[in-house]
Amino acid sequence: MILVPPINCPTDEEKAMLGSEPQTYTIAEILKWQSDGEVDLNPKFQRGSVWSPPAKSYLIDSILNGYPIPKLLFRTTVDRDTRRTLRDVVDGQQRLRTIFQFADNKLTLSRKSPNFDGKSYKTLEPEDKDTFLNYKLTCEQLLGASDEDVLEVFLRINSYTVPVNEAELRNATYNSPLSDLVKSLVESASYVWGVGVMSGRQRVRMLDQSLMSELVSYLIDGVTDGGEARITKFYKKTADCSEGDLPDVSKVESRLRETAALLEGLEATPIAQRPHFSMLFAAVLYAHDDLPAGRLTFEEVPARQLLLRDTEAIRYGLGQLNESLNADDVESAPVGAFAEAKTSTQRMRSRQVRFNLFCKALAGGLS
Repeated sequence: MILVPPINCPTDEEKAMLGSEPQTYTIAEILKWQSDGEVDLNPKFQRGSVWSPPAKSYLIDSILNGYPIPKLLFRTTVDRDTRRTLRDVVDGQQRLRTIFQFADNKLTLSRKSPNFDGKSYKTLEPEDKDTFLNYKLTCEQLLGASDEDVLEVFLRINSYTVPVNEAELRNATYNSPLSDLVKSLVESASYVWGVGVMSGRQRVRMLDQSLMSELVSYLIDGVTDGGEARITKFYKKTADCSEGDLPDVSKVESRLRETAALLEGLEATPIAQRPHFSMLFAAVLYAHDDLPAGRLTFEEVPARQLLLRDTEAIRYGLGQLNESLNADDVESAPVGAFAEAKTSTQRMRSRQVRFNLFCKALAGGLS
C-alpha cells in the first residue's frame, strides 16, 4: 500500500490504481467541492467527531498565520454517469470539518488563537479572509482504490495514533441493513444520550453503535453475555439479512423512548449508565412480550401484565436501585442484591439479577 513501501516495486498500473503525487488546493477550491457535494466527510470507515473547540481554534489559527498543517488523503472516484468527481476523506476528516464549520460561521475562535480570539469568519478583516481562502492544503488521492484498499490504509494510519477499537472496525467493515439500522437509531436517539448512558468520549469512539447493536440484538436473540466479540458475531450473523428480517425501527425507537422516559429525574446517575440502561431496556421489552429468552430465565420475574402500570411506583423503585449503586457497601444499600451485582465478575449472572430487579421495579414491587 502507499503508506508502507513494498519490497517489490509496483507496476505502473498498480501506482495508477492506488496513489497520486501530492497536489495543493486552496481552501476556496475545497469549499467549492463541498458546496457541489463532491466531498464525503463520513464514509463508512471514518470515526466519530473527536476534536475539542480549543483544538479547532488552534487549527484555524495555524491557517490564518500561514503555518503548515498535515496533508489530507482522499479516495477519489469518478461517477461515469454524472461525470462528477467524488472524494471520500480517508485522513483529515476533523481538519476539513473544522475548516467547513469556520467557513460557515459555525465556529468562533477562542484564546487558543490569541490574535483572532472571538472571531468568526464573517468578522475577520478582509485581508484575513483572503489569507484563509487562499491557504493551500496538500492533498493526496487514492485513485480507483477498492474498499479493501481504503480500509487497509485507514487502519494503518490510525495504528500510529489512537488504536482502532472493535466498534470502529465494525463501522468500517460492515455495510448492511443492520449497520444502517444501528446508525439511524444512534442518530435519532438524542433522548437516550440525554439521560447520560455514556460519555461524549465513548460516543466519539462509536460505543454508542455498540450499545445500539446490542439492544437491537435483544429483540432477535434475547439477552446474552454481551461483549464486543459477541456484537461482531451478531453483525456477521445478520450480514445477509434483509431489512425485513430485522426489528422494525419504529418499535425499537418506541421501546427506547419508553426506557429513557422512566429515568426522568435520574439523568447522569449510575443507573442511567450503559450496563443498567441495557437491562432496563430488556425489562421493558419483556413487559411488551418483545424479548426472547436468550440466556435469561423468566422464572423469578412478575407476570408481564403487572408491569408498567404505575409510573410513580416505578420511578420510586428505580430510585431505590440507584441509591443501591451509590451505597458504600452492600449492607447499607436499599437493595443489596443490586449493589452486589455491580461488582460481580460473572456477567450473565449479574445481568440476570439486574433484569429480575428491574422487572420487579416495573411492577411497582420495590415501592
